[in-house]
Amino acid sequence: MKKHPVILIILALSLAALVTAQDPAGEKTEDPWKNFSLVEEIKPVPEAARIGFESITSRDAVIHLKFLASDLLQGRDTASAGYDIAAKYFATMFELLGLEPAGDSPRIAPRGDIVSPRGLKRPRRSYFQNIAFKEILKSGSRARVDWQKGAARKSFSFYPGQDYAYRGSESRSFTAPVVFVGYGIQEESLEFDEYLGVDVKGKIVMMLTEIPLKEDLDSQFNKARLMQKYYPFRLSRRTPSPKAKLAEELGAIAILMVENSPESNRSLAQEDLDEQRIDDEQPIFPGSRRRLLLIQEKSQRMPWETIPTINISRETANKILEGTGKDIESLKNAIEETKQPQSMPLTGVSFTMDIEVETKLVHSANVLAYMEGSDPELKDKAIVIGAHLDHLGRRGDYIFNGADDNGSGSVGILELAEAFVKSPAKPKRSILFALWTGEEKGLLGSRYYVAHPYVPLGQTVANLNLDMISRSWKEADLRRRSATMGLRVDAEFMKKIDLKKFVSLGFGAATPLLGELMTKNNHFIGLDLHLRPSEEATGGSDHAPFGQNRVPWVAFHTALHEDYHQASDTVEKLEPQHFERILRLAYLTAFDLAQEGEHPEGK
Repeated sequence: MKKHPVILIILALSLAALVTAQDPAGEKTEDPWKNFSLVEEIKPVPEAARIGFESITSRDAVIHLKFLASDLLQGRDTASAGYDIAAKYFATMFELLGLEPAGDSPRIAPRGDIVSPRGLKRPRRSYFQNIAFKEILKSGSRARVDWQKGAARKSFSFYPGQDYAYRGSESRSFTAPVVFVGYGIQEESLEFDEYLGVDVKGKIVMMLTEIPLKEDLDSQFNKARLMQKYYPFRLSRRTPSPKAKLAEELGAIAILMVENSPESNRSLAQEDLDEQRIDDEQPIFPGSRRRLLLIQEKSQRMPWETIPTINISRETANKILEGTGKDIESLKNAIEETKQPQSMPLTGVSFTMDIEVETKLVHSANVLAYMEGSDPELKDKAIVIGAHLDHLGRRGDYIFNGADDNGSGSVGILELAEAFVKSPAKPKRSILFALWTGEEKGLLGSRYYVAHPYVPLGQTVANLNLDMISRSWKEADLRRRSATMGLRVDAEFMKKIDLKKFVSLGFGAATPLLGELMTKNNHFIGLDLHLRPSEEATGGSDHAPFGQNRVPWVAFHTALHEDYHQASDTVEKLEPQHFERILRLAYLTAFDLAQEGEHPEGK
């Protein structure tokens, strides 16, 4: 594809600086190209990094990947025999490369003796960091509302799946008074605070989804872009709910969430039936995905893990409101007509939830290998280069081989490790190579590591995370996802960008050095590179636990595609040249970080 004569747009030293243009409405907007690096002419790789750089080839990576994503490993589900085979394979490769094990120390017996026959040499560390999990086998719940007025008391029980929906992960019970808080919104700029004058500490809050007057584009709520704030487009199971975060900060212990628009929403019971309906156009996967939980004293709570949110039907909401003389629709109408909060405690009303969960203990392991730095003063600092090794496993006759997700990132770790071993220029800082378990179950392996690090997090220079790095974007997929990446995929974009070379990489905005290094190193590779500095390390991959602990991070990810989490994610679909380019960019970035004299502090 012919490039425009001058399309070499390099990030400024401070990626936070705003370059603005005028849109047709006269409002200032960001220059859509300010965070791009489009390379017109590829430069020779600096000699110090050349040998390691050239050792990275997609041919070698694919050889490893053909084994890793084969049916023999049964999809590498966490705490499965297939995953254990994969973990052993990587540990063996690390040992062949001469890397030091960085997993568990030898087990100590109660008397303080090493558990080994007398007279034998003290065993060294393992490559495995073993982790215990609870697997949820079955969960159930019961819910009821109680009304009390003087000495009189009555109760009403609700049915799961029909009146409410909630999947518990631990056995527990809670009972608390109920407070109605409208839409659960607190906006000082609009002088609209639905928590003003009501005490929600230790209570259960009932709220509507979305925002008031959602369909009225001229309303004060839409003009303030509250839908984007409280219901961001990228909201997913691993993105914190702004409403839940706010309710928790104000002391609420649970949320009863009521659908705002009855006309556009089916009942909870109908949704449940729809999920059970068989689609003859799609593969039928028997059973459901396994659910695992960390069991550790220092388990890190992730941003999406907020107070319980129980989705309730409008009928259930009206039953809880019984005795107030109001129903959910009249309260909604009052808010929208007056544009004032209608929050109130429900006097004498309490809600109870009993959750029973059946579990069993299972275990799996991270695989950790260490290359000590060559500089006496810098070797105590380390870069962690990681990728998740697990995938979705097997369901019935279908094996989810996970070639791109995340066989690509896993074998990429081997390629990077081998490149550093072969390079004559040894890193000044140390490097930890990591394969994480349990990413698909909630970033469990990386979360465990940040609570039990081999290198203290305060001495961890950066985390480079490799996840799904062997495929390129298709235009339709990129258009659907473009809003989450801050992109405007229009005719101009498609003229300037070669999708076979395009990647959009997120990194911690508090560490602009990471963006500068990737921009510089792209001159030796030639990607159509878009960089996304992010204030928070949210999202669904293993950079998030590091970012939450103020460790600088980069998420290397090339594309989301139709084979994501499907049994069709197989080796023959990877794109070797694209795979090789992103691995080489990751290597050069890690190489520079390992040689830098200053610690790129995160904020």
